[in-house]
Amino acid sequence: MAVKATSRPEKDRSERWLLTYADLITLLMVFFVILYSFSIIDVKRFQDLRGSLDQAFSQNVMAGLNATSLSESVAYGNAQQRVLSSVETAKVSAASQLQRAINASGAGDAATVVQAAQGVTIRLKADVLFQSGTAALKPAGVDLLVRLGDTLNSLPNQIQIIGNTDDLPPAATNSAFTSNWQMGQARAYSVLRVLVDRDKLPENRLSLWSKGQYDPVVPNTSAENRALNRRVDLLVVFQQLEDVPFVPFTLPLSGNSPQPPANPAVG
Repeated sequence: MAVKATSRPEKDRSERWLLTYADLITLLMVFFVILYSFSIIDVKRFQDLRGSLDQAFSQNVMAGLNATSLSESVAYGNAQQRVLSSVETAKVSAASQLQRAINASGAGDAATVVQAAQGVTIRLKADVLFQSGTAALKPAGVDLLVRLGDTLNSLPNQIQIIGNTDDLPPAATNSAFTSNWQMGQARAYSVLRVLVDRDKLPENRLSLWSKGQYDPVVPNTSAENRALNRRVDLLVVFQQLEDVPFVPFTLPLSGNSPQPPANPAVG
């Protein structure tokens, strides 16, 4: 006798559309998240990247005639900012060291430290360094330069020795100089001799300049102002950002992964 199969109740499929709907909503959410991430892209960097890719897939590159390389902005990002920051940090450190040396020497306002675009400048008053109208150093001036020598020796930078005068020409009756140019040069040379002979600074780190009356720090309108303009500046030179050579980060067509160049040394 055959057994009659019992019929199973049919499953309710009326809500299966919810699965498709949920998948659709999830995909739409992902799609809009991706659109949002594209909307905050750095436009300048995107343009740099597009230009680099255009160059990378040009006919010459595909033929093996040129190496591919990313542009400066893409390759290094904020490398220029890092170099600039390291230079400024080094300048602040050097200025602090020099100011401590001046304070220890008891020079008072005879020497001041100021930061300049090219580096750090020590301004030495000529009236403290020299006999009036001459390039002969006073004992106090020699002592001040000797005290600065250790700190200057500890810095690897180039040093410019710059003689400056006021706007009055040397007196014809009691001066060996016929112009302020000559006086500025002679006084700078006197300072150089002390730095080399007494402080043992290497001569290849030093350079000699005279600006005469043409680089005043204040207008030559009074005796006090003229005294401030009569000075010798010691400029500790720091490498500028535009002087740092750019070495492109090159992507070879084959071979091992490239290594970025080391950060350029800061003077």
